[in-house]
Amino acid sequence: MAARDWLALACGCSIIGLYVSVILVIGRIIRLQTVGSIKNIMFFELPHVDRVHGLCRDIYLVRQAGELTLEELLFSKLLFLYRSPETMIRWTRPPREKME
Repeated sequence: MAARDWLALACGCSIIGLYVSVILVIGRIIRLQTVGSIKNIMFFELPHVDRVHGLCRDIYLVRQAGELTLEELLFSKLLFLYRSPETMIRWTRPPREKME
């Protein structure tokens, strides 16, 4: 049975149909909120993004200055960062404190 058949069956039974419909809607909302979060953890849970932010700021400034060749080089570096998880981890590590 398809989901529509279940919903049609549930709606025909008054209060039970209403209960099942509400449960199905709540389940779908919860699933939609959690399904995409696994893919985004790598981008939203980075510990120290100052270097990546600096690269984005540099791309913006170079674009404003009209240096298109340098902008393309910096942008390709940014794309490489987001395509390579290992490099992104290295770039976003917190800086080491100097030992005195």
